[in-house]
Amino acid sequence: MDGFPFTKKKFLSLSLENQNRRLVEWLSGFYQKLTTNRMGPASFELFARQYNETLAWTGMEAFIPPGNGDTRAWMECISGRIHFHRSAPGRVLRDHDLLEPVRTGDAGRSPVSRNINCHIALDGIRSLYNVGSIFRICEAAGFSSIILGNTLGKDHPGVQKTAMGAEKWVDQEMTADLAGCLLTKKEAGFRIIGIETMGNAQAFHEFPWQENTILVFGNEEYGISSHVLETCDDFVHIPMFGKKNSINIAAAAAVICFQMAASFSISSR
Repeated sequence: MDGFPFTKKKFLSLSLENQNRRLVEWLSGFYQKLTTNRMGPASFELFARQYNETLAWTGMEAFIPPGNGDTRAWMECISGRIHFHRSAPGRVLRDHDLLEPVRTGDAGRSPVSRNINCHIALDGIRSLYNVGSIFRICEAAGFSSIILGNTLGKDHPGVQKTAMGAEKWVDQEMTADLAGCLLTKKEAGFRIIGIETMGNAQAFHEFPWQENTILVFGNEEYGISSHVLETCDDFVHIPMFGKKNSINIAAAAAVICFQMAASFSISSR
């Protein structure tokens, strides 16, 4: 792999914002190589050593690499580090700043308001626009709440801007351990459905939707985290009929939430 392209003296001569920008560029190159499986154990070790050396120059906390050489685990870890350095200068992360999505395992308001006992869980969503949009969708479809796993919530002005007041009527639960939270929900009788393009995923319009369901939507770049995937009872996908393999996460949430709400409305007549 390519080494970090700065000496200590040159790197420390940069402003804090430029230091983080250069780290993002370097980490993004490493991430892209991970997506094409061009990295081995020796490369992982070299990267971790160089990255920690660079962090030490600035007094930042050391990087703790994944405990194994699993490429997926490294992708999730490096994506998180890229997000950390993008956020460090205090800039708002825009949708177009996100990494290219990685494909893995592919295969009007109702007349009467009604809250259904269904919920959305967001796993490491970066975009405040997406989070705000999902709050609005959740309220409009009659869903009860949103579970936020390592995701900013409705107290953030950026989320409020897109939710446009809908967040006031949607409860939220914040957790740093989404997998553990979902396991607790399962014990309480909830069914956990992952929205992913897995080989065994069912088309959303053919799935037998029920109440007491939690829909899990994953990170914009790598999807649902590995440990959260293990908590899912079933997987559902939205068939694509064009050239792209997916749609924006907020759009996907709208498609599935309203399909569920409509199916419950029809069955209750």
